[in-house]
Amino acid sequence: MEANRQPADTPRTDRALSGALQAQAERAQAPRLWAVRIGEGRARAPLVGLLIGGVVLGAHALAGLAVPGAPHPAEAGQLGTALFFALSLAMVVSLAGVLPRAALRDLDALRGQLALADGDIARLRSALVRYPRRDMALNAGAGAAIGVLHAWLGLWAGADPLPLAPTILPAALTVILWALMMQTGVVLVANARLFSALGADAAQVEVLAVYRLRPFANAALRPMLLIMALLAAYPLMLLGEGAISGLTLIAFAATLALALFAVWLPLRGIGRRIAAARAEGLARLDAAISPAWEALRAGERGDPARLQALLALRERVKMAPTLPIGLDVLGRGLLYLALPAATWGAKGVAEAVLDRLFL
Repeated sequence: MEANRQPADTPRTDRALSGALQAQAERAQAPRLWAVRIGEGRARAPLVGLLIGGVVLGAHALAGLAVPGAPHPAEAGQLGTALFFALSLAMVVSLAGVLPRAALRDLDALRGQLALADGDIARLRSALVRYPRRDMALNAGAGAAIGVLHAWLGLWAGADPLPLAPTILPAALTVILWALMMQTGVVLVANARLFSALGADAAQVEVLAVYRLRPFANAALRPMLLIMALLAAYPLMLLGEGAISGLTLIAFAATLALALFAVWLPLRGIGRRIAAARAEGLARLDAAISPAWEALRAGERGDPARLQALLALRERVKMAPTLPIGLDVLGRGLLYLALPAATWGAKGVAEAVLDRLFL
């Protein structure tokens, strides 16, 4: 006897979309994401990122040479700031298109494990790369407002505010970066909720074949990649500075917590389904084991081999994973977590190289 198993050729019983999935499917009527449109094609996305990074570095060099009183653009701190904005903006724009398109592949890989009609799956698939234009504008406005506050606190609100002219470009880039991050982050959260609802309401769970649901884990890791990549770029801005401030450490911890939340959200629904299916399977096995054991204990005719098989199967079900995370997924997650640590550790090496080149 096996718990919660279905033959591979069992007909799929399609379900209607739940309220949560229906709300996500409504995005299928919205325009396609601008980042998805400009980054279509394997070669175009990297080229767009390189172009943005080049424009930012060029603007930094021109501003440093043309604005009176501005530090020389080759100074370690100025060069680090330019590299930070060039790399961050290039990554956000590129990944804002790459991650939703990768989510399409995850949903395609899950198609056989979802008890949904093909038409509903197509709507959800389209929703992954779409978002209402009005909401995108509002999100960008909210991000820009945060960017203005960030720039003011970082550049002009201190006891010794920095001169206005040489700080206009960093302030503008801060506002742009925040606006893009807010737009991208909201879309990634919406897609994470879509996968969470799929796991909770539509996934067909087989306790002893959880590996078939591995695309849920892939969908969970990708937003973490964006967050960790941005965190890895942050030490560039600190080139030429001394000790790391407490505010920086708080930002690091908060960003790490955000990355872990980004992983947890898409797995929440499927984790609950797997746990419930495992509990149901164990209960059914216990119901079968109890009379077989009682028959043997009472000296009646029984089947010791069957009882042994039931006990072995129960142990397998009990040890089955509650999340569709394999060693490959775990390895990639650890690699993403290691990216910021590696760049923070390399900060001192980069400072030494820059000092040797420009001092």
